[in-house]
Amino acid sequence: MSYKEKIKPPKQGIEMMIIAVLSILVYLFSSQVDILEKIVSFSRSHEKYELDELITVAIFLSIALIIFIGRRMREFRTASLLLQKKNTKLEEAIAEIKQLKGILPICASCKMIRDDEGYWHQVEVYVKEHSEAEFSHGLCPDCAQKLYPDHYNDKENK
Repeated sequence: MSYKEKIKPPKQGIEMMIIAVLSILVYLFSSQVDILEKIVSFSRSHEKYELDELITVAIFLSIALIIFIGRRMREFRTASLLLQKKNTKLEEAIAEIKQLKGILPICASCKMIRDDEGYWHQVEVYVKEHSEAEFSHGLCPDCAQKLYPDHYNDKENK
C-alpha cells in the first residue's frame, strides 16, 4: 500500500454503522407496532417470568451500547488524525531525502567529478551539494609519507 492511498476505515466503523442502522430500524418498527404496550401486557400476564426486570436490563444494555459506540467513534477519530499526521511527516521526510544515484564521471588523475552540465567539481563540493554528507580532511599514512617524508620518517624513528 502506498503512502498516498486513502485511509480505509477499520471494521469497527462498519460495526458502528450497522448498529446505528439496526437501532433506527428497531425504533421505526416499535413505533409502528406499539411494541412497548404489547410487552407490558405480556409481562403482566406472565408475571412469574419477571419480564419487567429483563426490560430494565435491556434498557441498561442499550445505554451501555450507546456509550461503547461513542467511545469507539472517538478512538477511531483520534487514531485517524494521528495516522494522518504521521503520514504527513513521512511524506515531508521522503521529500527531503537527498541521494546520489547512478554513475559519476570522475577524473582518474585529480579525482574531480563532472556534473550534468559538463563542469568539473572537487569530490567534496559535489558530494556536499548532492547529499547530506559533510567532510573532514586528514591524510592517510601513504600520502603523509609522500608529502612529508622527513616528518613521517621522524615519527617512525621515535
